Amino acid sequence: MINRKANPHAPWLVFAGILAFVAVNLPTARATPTIWTGPTTNFVQQTVVFGQKPEADVIVAGKVSLTRNGNKWLYNTNVESSAVFGSPSDTEWAFGSLNDFASLSYKSFDSFRNFDLSGVLLGGGPMVCHLINEDIYLSVQFTAWPHGGGPFAYTRSTPNVVAPPPPPTVSITTPTNNAVFAAPANVAISANASVSSGSVTNVQFFAGTTSLGSKQTGPFSITANSLAAGSYALKAVATAAGISATSAPVNISVVAPVTTSLSAASATPDNQFVFSFSTTPGLLYEVDISSNLFNWTPLSTNVATGSSSSFTNPISGDGNYYRVGRLPNP
Repeated sequence: MINRKANPHAPWLVFAGILAFVAVNLPTARATPTIWTGPTTNFVQQTVVFGQKPEADVIVAGKVSLTRNGNKWLYNTNVESSAVFGSPSDTEWAFGSLNDFASLSYKSFDSFRNFDLSGVLLGGGPMVCHLINEDIYLSVQFTAWPHGGGPFAYTRSTPNVVAPPPPPTVSITTPTNNAVFAAPANVAISANASVSSGSVTNVQFFAGTTSLGSKQTGPFSITANSLAAGSYALKAVATAAGISATSAPVNISVVAPVTTSLSAASATPDNQFVFSFSTTPGLLYEVDISSNLFNWTPLSTNVATGSSSSFTNPISGDGNYYRVGRLPNP
């Protein structure tokens, strides 16, 4: 309604009305049901012994367990102690294929009785059972339902089996097994890691149970710094999609090197120059030669196998100088 009020100074429009609110119940979205299309399982009830609780098929633990006692229909032992109208509780049933679960007409199991429940169940084809509270649909095919009472049997579907993601593969590429380093050692550790689907999201390196570091993307390598003398079992743990795999161990040794010193040189009858030098087993040593003490040329590089090593070289007429040094850790 509009009221116009005259005013010689300023005309105004005055609105009078009613603001109304209307409550509307909007439809709520229904959660997606669970369809059990996993491998089938067979349930064959054992003969019911008088005075004992009949065997039940546990479909959902603590929720739905189906059994039969005497000449009645099924009931849910988690809710009922015997068959009653409308049982089994938490279920509704329909004849038809599980593929058509959404379009089937469901009703309580006891309503199929019609004086010949055996003929109905065994001759009616496959059924679909809906677990109402859990919103699960499964297929059921009765294979035994003795008329007048007795143990029953059926084949039903089970939950879908979801294959776990494949584990990654991982191996340490450097250092090599049984490598030896001089202390204190900075050891570069590298690993190859891959997975058949997806990607490796982390590789963590260990010495025994002590973490040395990790890398989230390739190349997967770190440096373990200042390792003291001792033995170390290196391993790498790769992770992909939450699944981890561990490499085979690579064993290394870190040793305290001895000071390199030369023994007195000598000449052999066949004109060879021979000398020895102290070494630490497993470490790498180089022998160099020079004619002027300024320009040196490597002659030999070897991994020591004992506490001393020897070197032999032909004697030249001009005379030469030799030096020996332990090479740095790789």
